[in-house]
Amino acid sequence: MKTSLLILILSSLIVLSCDKVNKYESTGTITGADMAMCAFCGGYFIEMSRTTYRFEKTELPDYFIFADEQLPLKVELDWSLKTEICTGLNWIKISKIKITQ
Repeated sequence: MKTSLLILILSSLIVLSCDKVNKYESTGTITGADMAMCAFCGGYFIEMSRTTYRFEKTELPDYFIFADEQLPLKVELDWSLKTEICTGLNWIKISKIKITQ
């Protein structure tokens, strides 16, 4: 009885902890490439909560690859606002991302 209860508790903890690992802080849509030709332009546009941000495709995690033909592309992601960009163009750094349906 004690062994069964212990196994049940441990398996519940494992399932609950795995669920937290797979959650993402935001959802968004990669809408297209920024074709502007200037010093602080380029990259890709992503729309999240009615705000448009930009990111560099070369800075995405290695496992995430997409083609322009797939756009618009719905995604879930973890990200942070880049502070080293001084233009105020809402550049972000994406740390974790996956395609959603």
